[in-house]
Amino acid sequence: MVFVKKPFLSRVVAALKDKEDLNTPVMIKEEESIDLEIARLKRELDGGHFSDKRAKELKKQIKLFEIGKAGEQSLLFELKNSFLPIMILHDIRNEHKGLQAQFDFIVVTRHFFLVIEVKKYYGNITVNEKGEFIRSVYRGRRLISQEGMYSPVRQVERQVEVLRSMLVDHEVIEKTPIRYAVAFANDKTVINLTDAPMDVKDKVFRADGIVSFLKTELTKKSPVHFGDNRMREFAEYIKSQHVTKIEVEEQDETEVSFYLEEAVAEENDNVHEGNGYAPLSDDELETVLKEFRKNLAETSGRKAFHIFTNKMMAELVEKRPITVEELRGINGFGDKKIGDFGRDLISIIRSHQLERR
Repeated sequence: MVFVKKPFLSRVVAALKDKEDLNTPVMIKEEESIDLEIARLKRELDGGHFSDKRAKELKKQIKLFEIGKAGEQSLLFELKNSFLPIMILHDIRNEHKGLQAQFDFIVVTRHFFLVIEVKKYYGNITVNEKGEFIRSVYRGRRLISQEGMYSPVRQVERQVEVLRSMLVDHEVIEKTPIRYAVAFANDKTVINLTDAPMDVKDKVFRADGIVSFLKTELTKKSPVHFGDNRMREFAEYIKSQHVTKIEVEEQDETEVSFYLEEAVAEENDNVHEGNGYAPLSDDELETVLKEFRKNLAETSGRKAFHIFTNKMMAELVEKRPITVEELRGINGFGDKKIGDFGRDLISIIRSHQLERR
């Protein structure tokens, strides 16, 4: 698809005729490369004509891709339920001037494009005053390991450079801002940005913070304002430049090790006996949930029972939901409550599953 730049007068007329009826998200492109790779690996595994070592490697690769996909799906859920006039492209790969970039998400808004990099690491993330990312892994309250990692902010900045170069060279944009963000999709991850530089602090958050981020960015000044048709033109053009490849880009060894720890953690999530840790009792968990409800009520100016009732809390204690789907199964938790604080609630319950008594 070639982007045909219209004469100035034609663009003015088109802009005047363009409408702004869109008030909910539109999905322009769904993910495909990870699904294709998982399917290919499973076909190879089902074939069975290889060594035990190769079978183990195939299973590991499948698990890695499934973890990565799960992280992106959690952010996609937030975007689809944002009730914002945006257009979403998921899993885009571009090549321009010998440079390649794989985008987890590109979001087209009325005032800017947004590139989002999604990470689903096991452990907590701290960003120091130099903008360096440090990952810490705990077992209960005991620190097991701590190491630096390549900055995902720098990673997404490189992606933006490729996208901007392509769009400018193809005369698709002139003044349109391309903004970026990094979303950590693990519900259990704690992100400490206290000492982080401001240019990092305002671009890093958990996946459930993407809607707040977008709303804040949409209030900022922009040199452009697009109607519905113009937004779709941009989104469809970016989609048309997608390079389809079955193979997924290779991950660096450090990132693979982070994902592997997540895989091990998921397998051991429900194994508590013999390791010195145990879930909180019902009474202890209820106390924690009451404190969460009280704090949220005070900061939001609402009554505690408007957050969730005692009956809902009793069901939370009984069922201990650790996914959005499980939380949705509790009577009273609809899209509004889940969108407002559902992931925080899930994170609290999960983080106390392995607390020391």
